[in-house]
Amino acid sequence: MRHAAAAVVILAAATASAQYKTPQAPTQPPTIQSSNPVVQITPAAPLPTPDQALESARRIERDEAIKMVKRKKAVWVDVREPDQYAQGHIPGAINIPLSALPKRWKDLPLNKFLITYCA
Repeated sequence: MRHAAAAVVILAAATASAQYKTPQAPTQPPTIQSSNPVVQITPAAPLPTPDQALESARRIERDEAIKMVKRKKAVWVDVREPDQYAQGHIPGAINIPLSALPKRWKDLPLNKFLITYCA
């Protein structure tokens, strides 16, 4: 009986170790050599694709968005074209068409949530 219990323990330990996966070390981007020994240049991480960025975007309810804007923690960003914006928009919204957004990051306020809309 004692040998059977020991065999079960050994078998369980072998099974557990077979299922354990060793965590992989994070891969470090390659460094680029600089002529200055004090400076280390590391390439930036690749930007997410538009689909990945859209999937990871935080979604909030209308009431929460309104409260955040009233508390000055967020701003509305209308991403439609100027002619559509001129036909009607949320009062106080910033108009930056989606196609121009990458070129106009500097026009957005710092340290505020950006609540984008297109309708």
